[in-house]
Amino acid sequence: MGMLKLKPRYQRHAVDEGVDYVEANFQRAFVEWEMDPAEAGLVMVDCWDRHPIVTHQQRAEVICSERIAPVAQACRDAGMAVIHAPSPAQARMYPQWTKFACDADIFDAAGEPPAWPPAEFRGKEGACAQFSRLPELALNAWLEAELEGRCIVGCLEPQPDDFVVATGEQLHRLCRHEGIVHLFYCGFAANMCVPGRDYGMRAFGRRGYNLVLLRDCTSAIEAGSTYDAMALTEAAILEVEMLLGFTLTSDELIGACEGAKG
Repeated sequence: MGMLKLKPRYQRHAVDEGVDYVEANFQRAFVEWEMDPAEAGLVMVDCWDRHPIVTHQQRAEVICSERIAPVAQACRDAGMAVIHAPSPAQARMYPQWTKFACDADIFDAAGEPPAWPPAEFRGKEGACAQFSRLPELALNAWLEAELEGRCIVGCLEPQPDDFVVATGEQLHRLCRHEGIVHLFYCGFAANMCVPGRDYGMRAFGRRGYNLVLLRDCTSAIEAGSTYDAMALTEAAILEVEMLLGFTLTSDELIGACEGAKG
């Protein structure tokens, strides 16, 4: 198997010598890499078969079937690890998740709760209830009716040699055992779980991994004021490019995987 040859993109927050140091002059840039596919893994975050936000689910279904599924197969064929990170409850539905789970993961042993802030404050209970958001009746009704059976979307069903992880510690153990230092992220949502989970990009950036987001293999949860322009998706991509790592498209990674096979 050959090397992956890639040209990822990032966002500079600097300028060339002699150029005015103002934000309007910040441009994107590219670097060139060659890496061993055995040192890389594709991490698919929260690629569920259902979601309460209808428009988000519609986008996710297209992205999963038309982009992420071909990427996952190309990565398998090139010798990259394919890692499903579908949230703890969903991860436990698949036998692959036990491979790098510790006893605490398997037996669901909880650690000591933090002493501060106080439990009542953390739970927004009693006198602290005023600090919580108003209840979301539609969301709560959906979760009560649908959450129990939610699983990984069918087009991304974990294959026998894939990995499934429930926690960041489990993903870290997997990477250490397999010698993985480069993580290619995709999945949902670009502004929530992909950066924010304990196996997400911010946490693994702090651990020192090299991070790449497949920018056409994700989507943010938008707001009424951002939906038409998909502005939160663009902002999430920019956060990665400016602060966390690099981005590529699915076609670029697929092309690199095919080149490594040849």
